[in-house]
Amino acid sequence: MSIMEKIHNNKLMHDEFLKKPYRVHTVLFLLFILQGFIHDTPMEIFQGTWIIFVSPDILITDYVYTGGVGAAFVNVGLTGLLSLAAFKFAKLELSGLAIGTLGVVIGMSFFGKNPANMLPIIMGGWVYSKFTGTPHKNSVIPSVLATCLSPAVTQLAFVYYLPTWLGIFFGICIGLFIGFIMTPFAAAMRKSHEGLNLYNVGFSAGILGLGLFAVFRTLGVDQEILPYWSSGHNFELSMFLLVMAFYYLICGTLTKARALSIRELIDLDADDYDFFKKYSEKAYVSMGLLGLGCFALMLVTRAEYSGPVLGGAVSVIGFGAFGKSLVSSATIASGALIAAVTSSMFTPLYFNHRGFMLAVLFSTCLAPIAKRFGWKWGLLAGFVHLSLATNVGIFHGGMNLYNNGFAGGLTAMTLIPIIHFFEAEMAKRRAKN
Repeated sequence: MSIMEKIHNNKLMHDEFLKKPYRVHTVLFLLFILQGFIHDTPMEIFQGTWIIFVSPDILITDYVYTGGVGAAFVNVGLTGLLSLAAFKFAKLELSGLAIGTLGVVIGMSFFGKNPANMLPIIMGGWVYSKFTGTPHKNSVIPSVLATCLSPAVTQLAFVYYLPTWLGIFFGICIGLFIGFIMTPFAAAMRKSHEGLNLYNVGFSAGILGLGLFAVFRTLGVDQEILPYWSSGHNFELSMFLLVMAFYYLICGTLTKARALSIRELIDLDADDYDFFKKYSEKAYVSMGLLGLGCFALMLVTRAEYSGPVLGGAVSVIGFGAFGKSLVSSATIASGALIAAVTSSMFTPLYFNHRGFMLAVLFSTCLAPIAKRFGWKWGLLAGFVHLSLATNVGIFHGGMNLYNNGFAGGLTAMTLIPIIHFFEAEMAKRRAKN
């Protein structure tokens, strides 16, 4: 075989690999696990993973703080593989939303999600499909996203003063209920913000978490929002972010799918937000660029990395396949950053405080507002989002890991009627003139 034939065959193999998103993401999650073993010994990872599985997961519980860097990376890889397995079991073809779901799930696996507390909720989605006689692939994404309420499982199973076997039983029951109810619940909640909050399940989970928290307190089960943040791991966590960003950039560059212009790459557009469906594997390039944008944001603001902040950046990358372009995301994040700077003038917190940076990164769930209504409304949405995100966690007792999705839904519900009013008035004035 000639050298040119070998090169041609290698290109065909690469293209065949890139056309199968299940394989692309399986390799990515295995890389995360490998990174974990680079940082810590197997015994340290085993001990740290056990701590992650049985410790409280209420916001904010940074797994880098509780389990160590290696165990946190391995946990992220394992939750990603579990989510992929759930999609494969449901015979789901990976779409932009499914890839975005993987991003937000592994992002939250830095603080609150692990395979143990996710599995009952995912199983609840399967029970829902059997109960309603609908295809499992229709409910698997909402149930995987519903793992944002997985701290409720851990709290009952291991934290409260119940016999272990009884706590685990109640934890599994609450997980099954959450996974079962999330599909119809999220569908109903989506109408309230017209789909302009990409983290719709986060908003739905916030409403559901509010109810669960109230019931828990009535039954004497209480919890407080935890301040467990890691520090001193800027190098390790920033390298994780760069590995993920460059992995997607390389995958998107090597694919034979239609090349995109620079304008398309930084401002993708799709009627149903599904960039992966419209641009296929080239959407990976946009995802990688978003990752580099998050890295640049952290570098310019000189903010400190932690598990939750890195989780926010990872979530941004994931939804680069569904609704988040570089331009629209930057617009929303700029508004949130302005709110952080404003808040720092009246509070003791610096504008690059980890809580502020977390909200800035997650504020990009409102990217469709900037895309549909323009940069001015985008800036306002980002500003309002940060103000809400830093204050609404108390309503669900920290049980909803997608607190920013909850805040994003409230922001959209507040602004959309106002935007429609002003848009209608401006249209009337233009018609008169």
